[in-house]
Amino acid sequence: MNRAVFAHFTAKARGLHATKRVGHLLYSCYKSNQFILWGIERMRTHPTRLHSANFWMNYYYVLLLLSVLLLTGCSNLLNGVAATDTPEPTPTFAGPSLTGNPEKRVDGRAENPLMGELAKVQQIMSSMTLDQKLGQLIIVEYLGNSYTPNLQYMIAHQYVGGFLYQAVNHNFNAPYNVIGNVANFSRQAMKDAKIPLLIGTDQEGGNVNRLFTFHGNLPSATEMAATGDPRVPFAQGALAAKWLLQLGINADLAPVVDVQSANPPVPILQTRTFGSDPSAVETYAGAYLNGLQQNSVMGCLKHFPGLGAITSDPHTGLPTVNRSLTQLETVDLAPYKLLIQKDHPAMIMATDVVMPAIDSKLPAELSPTAINGLLRQQLGFNGVVITDGLYMGGIQQSWSLAQAAVLSIIAGDDLIEGPYTISQVATVIEAFKQAVQQGQLTMERIDQSVERILLMKMQYGIISAGN
Repeated sequence: MNRAVFAHFTAKARGLHATKRVGHLLYSCYKSNQFILWGIERMRTHPTRLHSANFWMNYYYVLLLLSVLLLTGCSNLLNGVAATDTPEPTPTFAGPSLTGNPEKRVDGRAENPLMGELAKVQQIMSSMTLDQKLGQLIIVEYLGNSYTPNLQYMIAHQYVGGFLYQAVNHNFNAPYNVIGNVANFSRQAMKDAKIPLLIGTDQEGGNVNRLFTFHGNLPSATEMAATGDPRVPFAQGALAAKWLLQLGINADLAPVVDVQSANPPVPILQTRTFGSDPSAVETYAGAYLNGLQQNSVMGCLKHFPGLGAITSDPHTGLPTVNRSLTQLETVDLAPYKLLIQKDHPAMIMATDVVMPAIDSKLPAELSPTAINGLLRQQLGFNGVVITDGLYMGGIQQSWSLAQAAVLSIIAGDDLIEGPYTISQVATVIEAFKQAVQQGQLTMERIDQSVERILLMKMQYGIISAGN
């Protein structure tokens, strides 16, 4: 930058509003090195001007702003001044830190997600049909070990948002008892999907060990906590993430954060909890969660608002937990409050339990008071909420799958889990459409969930932010 250019620049800057000065700086930032060198040369060749207040005021003012430009990058500031058609690409995932810096995380819980990611999500949504949006709200299971025709149709033609592998559904029967074959299965499913899929399972360890076919017995939550060392569940979470990714699985519906208080515990929860102390549960469950999420697998806290005090199995009936709100806050909800703020879970699973202190009529996953009121507004969770299996006895005794699905979205859930046939998915999608037509659901509410789901997928690299 020569002296005449600088003289013109500073003269203009004196008489312009601050925003116009920045505009000139932005225009000239690519010559910042020349400007700094010019200032040094000015001091050497014009020593009598060193006492000029006007000279130093303008020089240091401009130099300070140019320093900021050099640190932050001219392109970043330009992107903030003028909108562009191409959003900023997502940084390469290195995993969230244990200290939980929202600006560095890609787990969907940052308070202010990158504007480029959000712009990309909204761009994707602008070209989606209603059927594609409604399909994103559904996570399916499938029976047997065949991709065609059922699962392929649900993915390619009903646009479901994802599916779960479940050993109990015989998904890992031969030839899918080999890692490479399951990986090929996952790749084919991704290829057929209009929007990349959430592919998940429940990998907790112990009695809920979906990786048993491939890796044998793995420690339960109770066994991990018994070591007294949070590094153990962290290592198990990291190892699970590695093994899951080898299978093409990008989401783990774990860890369990129920605080065990029923004595004895119901068989369905035995060894699945990290203990009876809320602080210990938060510590060990948080370590497992970080092991997953620092290694590119979405984690999921469950079962909100807590099953630690139940005395009956929700698979066969609807449990009721008669605790005061104070008891719930100090025991069952305590791990959620801490983990949401500190460890930023990608998802939280709501479940079918009635807690009269929260809602005396509806189970938590169907209750606006529990989801929109307690989980989102009071506990501050803005991420993806997934239901428990809507085929479970506690739900099916009172609501059909379609009714429960609609109530779940009204309540504030984003993903409904449970359909496992083409006809069930079709029934749920039709129920969603009728709910919109009748005013039970709005398109704004549908879009809210779709945006959360796609943003989570983007922040974990399932959807590319760069295309």
